[in-house]
Amino acid sequence: MPANPWNSVEQHPDDERAGSPWFFAETYQEFHWGLESLLGELEQHRKAVEQLGLTASPFEEEVDYLRGMVAWGKEKLAALGNSLRGTITVNGVTYRSLRYLKAGVLYRAFEVEKQKSAFLAKYKIVPRSVLRSFDARIEQLRGMSEMGKLSGLKPADVLFELTEAQSAAGEPSPPPRLVQALPPPASDSEVFVVDEVLRKRCLPLLRAIDGEGARDQYDSVIREMSVVLEDRVREVSGYTGNASGADLLGITMARDPLLIRFSPERNVQEAAHLFFRGYSGLVRNEVMHRLVESYTRERVVQLLGTVDYLLYLLSRAELPTTESRESTH
Repeated sequence: MPANPWNSVEQHPDDERAGSPWFFAETYQEFHWGLESLLGELEQHRKAVEQLGLTASPFEEEVDYLRGMVAWGKEKLAALGNSLRGTITVNGVTYRSLRYLKAGVLYRAFEVEKQKSAFLAKYKIVPRSVLRSFDARIEQLRGMSEMGKLSGLKPADVLFELTEAQSAAGEPSPPPRLVQALPPPASDSEVFVVDEVLRKRCLPLLRAIDGEGARDQYDSVIREMSVVLEDRVREVSGYTGNASGADLLGITMARDPLLIRFSPERNVQEAAHLFFRGYSGLVRNEVMHRLVESYTRERVVQLLGTVDYLLYLLSRAELPTTESRESTH
């Protein structure tokens, strides 16, 4: 498990309400699968508990709680169909439930780590690309665990109980020998991008430019990340009009009724709007209107991190009401 960032963060009581956080359906599915994994592990211990006659034990209460969360998630995901388009809002959720959600997705990361260890134990010669695939998946899941209301939140104790028990039972595998036919170009292994869409759309493009040595084309990555950001603003806000750039940000973040609310405090809301608008006016507009051949890879990586953070802020924003969606075009 990674270092615990929640140790230095003041924690909310389990029974405190956390508002109504939302998730993209595909993202929530990852959390749901994590809850199913946790429940499956706990169910394996049911017989031992029953043999002790502890039918009203805290263990049984935890299993029942997880069952309820899994049933709720299954119903919500089934209602969206196979396409999994749209969002899932968890109205009036407690921090206890969010702790279990976080524990679930971190447990999935732990399972991938175990798969990686098993792979390394079986194959002594390992391609670097395979290791990067494992690591990228692990970092993706860990990144999800810090989204929105989950940021800084300590996961449920069941995560530590299960991972520590399984880690104690395992044996370390010998270090692998990496296969590397040619020195790779600067790889995306040094580029940590949390947002899944941003990663899928931009990192392959960055790799292609690196591989071809086309140093004058890095602006195409900036252009793509700007499109991802603007598309997310539209998706989150529900805005369907033709505005773009600064106009889009003004309509969604600065005008009443607010379509994207970052904070009830006016100065914080204004600061968030200006943060987005600053990126749009200073970076996005330049690459949208002309070719910019002066970008270096280092600057592109910095801007990827900036857009990744802006997308994170959007994940914490309040979704608009139906009335505000309908009144703004």
